[in-house]
Amino acid sequence: MNAQLNSDLSDEGKERAIQEGEGWVYDYTERAPFNDLYVALTTHALTQLQLTLGPRYGRSAVSDVLKIILGTGGDNRRDDVIRRIDEGDLSLLSDDLDIDWLDISAEFAHLFAYARYGYGRHIDPEDSRAEIEEILGHFRLAAADSGVRAAAGKHFEWIRDLLAAAEARWAIDHGRSVVPDDLAALAEVKLKTIANLLAARELASDSDGRIPAAEALRYLERRGNFIRSNWQYPVRDVRSPEAPELSEQVFIPMDREGNPFLPSIARRGRDGVARYAIGAKSDPEYVEDYWEALDRLARMPTPRWRRAPPSGKGGWSLVSGQEGWRRFPRADVERMVEAVRSDSQ
Repeated sequence: MNAQLNSDLSDEGKERAIQEGEGWVYDYTERAPFNDLYVALTTHALTQLQLTLGPRYGRSAVSDVLKIILGTGGDNRRDDVIRRIDEGDLSLLSDDLDIDWLDISAEFAHLFAYARYGYGRHIDPEDSRAEIEEILGHFRLAAADSGVRAAAGKHFEWIRDLLAAAEARWAIDHGRSVVPDDLAALAEVKLKTIANLLAARELASDSDGRIPAAEALRYLERRGNFIRSNWQYPVRDVRSPEAPELSEQVFIPMDREGNPFLPSIARRGRDGVARYAIGAKSDPEYVEDYWEALDRLARMPTPRWRRAPPSGKGGWSLVSGQEGWRRFPRADVERMVEAVRSDSQ
């Protein structure tokens, strides 16, 4: 059984786990309907196995899986239970037997841990990265499967919302912009809330209607209940990252609509190279390096740059920094710069 999920569920055990960075385990066991969800999904999967292989091979295959799930402990050794296992009786999954659904739902638990806590369980961050990517890939396939959606029933929203939240966090962790639906899932608010913020220009978006990573992170941290990802740190040093100190911030100009001059504003030319168009209409400058462009804007009496229309329709327009400068975490902007570079390669 997974070590994190097999921990002591007493109040003392809970306090110890929280101190060790594993408080997500208790949040998961208290909030997520993992038992009902995995009874339904397992029943669905084994039913499909029976239908696919037919009575003879299907019954044998289902019986083998039931033996693994139920094990050989306690009431699971009763003669009537053994007989029903041999018959491939799927109603056993819903009976009051000793089935470790915590262990069976371990992948779902790890999706929860990453989506809500940014948690990675490996000593080497690269191992955590690989595991998170694998879990995201698994649940993307699961969420797209009509059979899984039907079997999960009302609990499918847990898969859908946790996956959306994890997708938003993964994008932010890598400096990529976020779609409004995913940001709403990560913030645990309704999509209408995000739409209203975008309409009121209280949340900036790019030309594709996505929210830049630094802007999304600023919104999440303003809410107060957001936990920054810590999978990037060795597990023995896991901690909730603190907000960057002032020295780690950069100031970025805002146009009159409240949209910041972020790396994603670069425009790709015919040669495929992303450049920043800055300066007055009569004397435009095209700069490939974001930090150089930002430095030049800071030296202008009135910073001016070109950006795509927020609606995605129409031509690029010249805007000016009339709303002052806003502070952004430098590390977040660096990730956005790297994301733009990667897209150019």
